[in-house]
Amino acid sequence: MSFENIAKFFRKTSLFLGIMLGFLGFILFTYVDSARPVRGVAIFLVDSLPFFLFVLLFFSFCKVRFLEMRPRRWHLILSVFQIVMTGCMVAYIVFFNPESQVRLLIEGCIICLISPTAASAAVITGKLGGNESAQVTYTIISNSVAAIFIPLYFPFICNTTSGSFITDVLMILHMVFPILILPLMLSFLLRRFTPKLHQFLTVLGSKISFPLWIFILIIQSARIFYSIYKLNNSYLALISMFLIGLVFTLVLFFLGQMVGNIDGQKISAGQGLGQKNTVFGIWVSMLYLSPLVAIVPGSYLLWQNLFNAVQIIFRERDNDKRAKAHLPFYQE
Repeated sequence: MSFENIAKFFRKTSLFLGIMLGFLGFILFTYVDSARPVRGVAIFLVDSLPFFLFVLLFFSFCKVRFLEMRPRRWHLILSVFQIVMTGCMVAYIVFFNPESQVRLLIEGCIICLISPTAASAAVITGKLGGNESAQVTYTIISNSVAAIFIPLYFPFICNTTSGSFITDVLMILHMVFPILILPLMLSFLLRRFTPKLHQFLTVLGSKISFPLWIFILIIQSARIFYSIYKLNNSYLALISMFLIGLVFTLVLFFLGQMVGNIDGQKISAGQGLGQKNTVFGIWVSMLYLSPLVAIVPGSYLLWQNLFNAVQIIFRERDNDKRAKAHLPFYQE
C-alpha cells in the first residue's frame, strides 16, 4: 500500500479513530492502575481544552473572508427554527407536566436544540467544501440566540437560574464568547496590520487545523465516556438517551442541509444546525437541569462526529470521481 493510500485511509477514518482513541484513553485512565502516575497529564489536557480550541479557531478564522460574512436567508430560518421549536418543547413540559423519564428526554432534546453551533464547526465545514465565512456568521448568531433565549425559557422548567435575566445572559456570554470572538478579532487585526504574518499563519493553519481538531476530539470523547461512567445510570435509560441523541443528530443535520439549499450552501447550513457545542450543552444541563440530562448532549457529541466521519468518506469519494473526470471539487 502506497503512502498516498495510507494517508487517504487516515483522512477518511480520522474521526472514527479519534473517538476510538478517546474510548481507549477512558479505559486506560479509569481501569488500569499502572496508568495512575500519568493521570495528571490527562487532567491537564482536559483543563487545557479552552486553549486548544482558541488556537484551532484562530487558525480557522484566518481563512475567513470577512466580506462573505454577510447574513443569509438560511441564517434567519434556522435561528427562528431553534427559537420556536425550543419554545414548543418548553411549553409542552409546562402545560402537560410529563412523567420524569419522558421529561428527562425532552429536556435533553431542548439542550441539543438550543445549544449553539460549535465554534470548531468551521474546520469540518471547510473539509467538506462548505463556506466557512457563512458558517462562522451563523456560529455567532446561534451563540447570541442561546445567550438570550436560555435565560428566557429555562425559568419555566427549572428553579436554578440566578433570578436575573441580565445575569444569566452575561454568564452564558462569558462562557461562549471569549473563545469565539477573541480569535476572530485577533485574526482580523493580523489581516489588517501584518498581512504577511497572516498569510503565513493561514497556510500553517490549513495544514494543522484538522489534526488539531482530531486531538481535541480524542480528549472530548474520553471526557464524555468518563462522565457517562460516573453517572452509573440504568442501561435502559442510557440507551434511550443515546437513541434520542442519534435521532436529533440526523434530524438537525438533514434539516440544516435542506434549508441551506435555498442559498446553495447545504454543507454550511447542515454543519451550522447540526454540529453543536456539546461542551456548552453539558454545562447548561449541569447548571440548570441535572447531570442525567447531560447524557443526551454527551451522546450527541459522539453521534455528530460519527456523522461527520461518514460525510468525510463520501466527500473523499466525490473528490476522487471529480478528479478522474477532470472536474473541480465541490465548493460553496
